[in-house]
Amino acid sequence: MTPETWPRTDGPRTAARDSWPPALVPADRPRRAGHEPLASALLRGELPAPPALPGVSPQDVLTACVAALLHRLTGQDRIALALERPGTATEFAGFAVTGRPTLADLAVGRVTISVAPEEGTPPVGLRITDGADGTDAPGSSSAPAPAPAPAHELHLTVHPRADGWVTELRYDERLFDRETVQRLADHLVTLTTDAARTPDRLVALLRLLTAEQTRHTLVEWNRTAVPLPDKACLHDAFEERAAREPGAVAVIQGERQWTYGEINASANRLAHHLREAGVAPDTRVGLCLERSASLLTGVLGILKAGGAYVPLDPDYPAKRLATMLDGTSCAVVVTDTVRAAALPATETPRPLVLLDVDTDALARHPAHDPVPAAGPDNLCYIIHTSGSTGQPKPIALRHRGVVNNLADLNSRYTVGDQDRVLALSSPSFDMSVYEFLGITAAGGTVVVPDPERAKDVAHWARLLVERDITVWNSAPALLELLTDHLERTGHGRLGHLRLIMLGGDWIPVRLPDRIRAFTGHVRFIALGGATEASIHSTVYEVEKTDPDWTSIPYGRPMANQRTYILDDFLQPVPPGVAGELHLAGTGLARGYLERPELTGERFLDWSYDGVSDRLYRTGDLARHRPDGLIELLGRKDFQVKIHGLRVELTEIEAVLRGHEAVKDAAAAAVTSDAGGSRLVGYAVPHPGQAPRPEELRAHLAQLLPAFMVPGSVRVLDAMPLNANGKLDRKALTALAPEVPAADLPGAPEPAQLPVGAWEQRIAAVWQETLRTGPVGRDSDFFALGGDSMSAQRCLPGIDPELRWAELYKYSTVRALAAHLTARGRTPAGP
Repeated sequence: MTPETWPRTDGPRTAARDSWPPALVPADRPRRAGHEPLASALLRGELPAPPALPGVSPQDVLTACVAALLHRLTGQDRIALALERPGTATEFAGFAVTGRPTLADLAVGRVTISVAPEEGTPPVGLRITDGADGTDAPGSSSAPAPAPAPAHELHLTVHPRADGWVTELRYDERLFDRETVQRLADHLVTLTTDAARTPDRLVALLRLLTAEQTRHTLVEWNRTAVPLPDKACLHDAFEERAAREPGAVAVIQGERQWTYGEINASANRLAHHLREAGVAPDTRVGLCLERSASLLTGVLGILKAGGAYVPLDPDYPAKRLATMLDGTSCAVVVTDTVRAAALPATETPRPLVLLDVDTDALARHPAHDPVPAAGPDNLCYIIHTSGSTGQPKPIALRHRGVVNNLADLNSRYTVGDQDRVLALSSPSFDMSVYEFLGITAAGGTVVVPDPERAKDVAHWARLLVERDITVWNSAPALLELLTDHLERTGHGRLGHLRLIMLGGDWIPVRLPDRIRAFTGHVRFIALGGATEASIHSTVYEVEKTDPDWTSIPYGRPMANQRTYILDDFLQPVPPGVAGELHLAGTGLARGYLERPELTGERFLDWSYDGVSDRLYRTGDLARHRPDGLIELLGRKDFQVKIHGLRVELTEIEAVLRGHEAVKDAAAAAVTSDAGGSRLVGYAVPHPGQAPRPEELRAHLAQLLPAFMVPGSVRVLDAMPLNANGKLDRKALTALAPEVPAADLPGAPEPAQLPVGAWEQRIAAVWQETLRTGPVGRDSDFFALGGDSMSAQRCLPGIDPELRWAELYKYSTVRALAAHLTARGRTPAGP
């Protein structure tokens, strides 16, 4: 019978330790492998008396309040803490936060956890006195901290008083800043006060933030109003530039240049033609062209006609293209002869406009700007992103949101008519919108690579110099390719490049410093967001990198946009606590085109404490720093549980990428032979590098807590990718982890058999605990599938005095046996 099924009226029960993972409160600094907690710093305060609950003592209610706070801070549904009360020995208390419990449910559902001495103590401890050994008032320095300091990360002592309870909160200052601990104490006060007012409120709904803190989080951090164009359409700025300076260069490709006047006239003829074909506001028009001046003509022509363009990549499979065409109900497709051959037959036949063939038909139309048809709230384009069902999701974007984003970037970074950008993004990727419409909205020039060399990094490098490129705009992977090339070839400086904008994926922490070796003081901008919110929603300028970073900060909301980090009940979470990132503001899309159910799942109308907004749920996990800066933690669907502890795979990946020899990294949870989950890391090295798996695992162990260190790391030539060029995680988990020959199944060779009492004892314990085949003397505990939890099971069976740090350092049978022998230990009897 599990704790959640025990009758409430029976009082505390006893549970095994295995089902109660440690409560790891979000810390300011990482937990290192082998870290021994010590709560040596002290913060005093006061706490209101806990609410009166029928049949429950105040001490038990307070204990439940602490457990409720730990649940809300960690997201763990099982909370363990060390509990000491007057007249009783220290016990390990467990609280199962399942279903929709109230504080009373937690108080009476507490269980006592049975634990062996060698398994250590929970990270959090609570001591409730009888008031006789209390301390002076808060802020007094007359009551010194006890010696020795408690062996916890956090330890709360509470002294009951008639007029309120006095607290002493001790903390490990190697993990926590004093300001963070003060916030934790404030959250406990707020939660306890709210519980006293509303004792029947669900634990999940008890307040952690005061009204002032809530307003600061929801309102002050979202004061982003900026007067930017909000009544314009996406093509208006190009028209204005063409009228003002028709001879200015808009596009360069090879030796050919196209002026604003030429492009505008061609786009106008196409717009008149499309209107004649029935294109009106919100009509979808397919666009299948390579990056070129014709692509810009096609985009502008569709927008001027009032329609919304639907980019179609000719490299996509025919079935996917057919789904995109039919799913968006495209009335017509603008393309050329070569790309038309790649278009599939669809359920609904639709006319084609071939820009390279239909020249006479287009020339019959006037070259002047057509009378405006669309407004700022009409659709401008439909971008497809991958969907979890395998069907692409058509996102319907409005002129107003995209114009706001482009205007924000141009004004923020003073982009003007002297700037040039290199067009590297696929038209199916929304970063291409800036390359063709953003730079031209500022009067600048787009430089297009030669078609046959569009993926040639050496060609990009030459264009950067020869065409005086000033702005780089791409996904991080493309800049990393360029940087690799520059480093490999000893390329000279890129003297004109002044602005780098990256978005769409994680940015390697070392990348800003690497590219600055060739650019000097370039402005390096990290952009975040989602296509559902008009390209970018957050911005962070990397002025210098921090050696302690595992990832580059996500930033703050951009102009006229807002961000909220909310829990599963759509409540704001405190700084430092993980929640789901939600986007709002001018950039928000209409939704998914003609997909009302999907739109209802991801877009919602929301209100909390007088703040109302329309939100997009990103599925990203994030947290606020105390100053409001957002840190992205990864995807909610990439979060796994290992032995009851939540593990964010992208955090492991970020740390693995931080190794100097690693170019790309991934992590996965795979099913072990014993039926549980184990972590595996995957790394792709930089050219010329050959890191050893054990070297990479040691690197991870220096920066991650033990439970997050993969048992094995596999070095790959390249990551498996899906059709969209994204990491194929299913294919990744299908790859068998690298296992040294000594750890392969089957009996070891006679020369590899364990030798001596210690080796035989260790091998036998590993074989039993890990449920593996015969273990040789050079077998590695982690390569066999061991992890922090199985290590806990192994330690007492090998030697009661053996600690995790020793097993981690001496991870083979031979090495551990030699270590134990050198320490003068002898195996105990069976």
